[in-house]
Amino acid sequence: MKRAAILLSIVCLSFFVACGQSEKAEKATVGETQKATEMVKEGAEKATEMAKEGTEKATEMVEEGAEKTTEMAKEGAEKTTEMVKEGTEKATEMAEEGAEKAKKKME
Repeated sequence: MKRAAILLSIVCLSFFVACGQSEKAEKATVGETQKATEMVKEGAEKATEMAKEGTEKATEMVEEGAEKTTEMAKEGAEKTTEMVKEGTEKATEMAEEGAEKAKKKME
């Protein structure tokens, strides 16, 4: 009987030890899954931050480009206005000269 009790104790002990080992393996697997999930979340957060930064930079570039285009358009308009004024002044001078020549011929 003692041998049977000892044998039964050894079998039970082995069984409990084996069950405990499988629980540890399951816990380790759950821990690894959680770590992997955290890593994916961190990666997603970093990617989101990078996308936001890229969007902000692109927006700034577009705004700067729009400002430069506006400035260039204003400068072009000013140059055109100056050219028209100069052309008008020349045309007026030429008309006055032509009128003076016509007066002289008539006299």
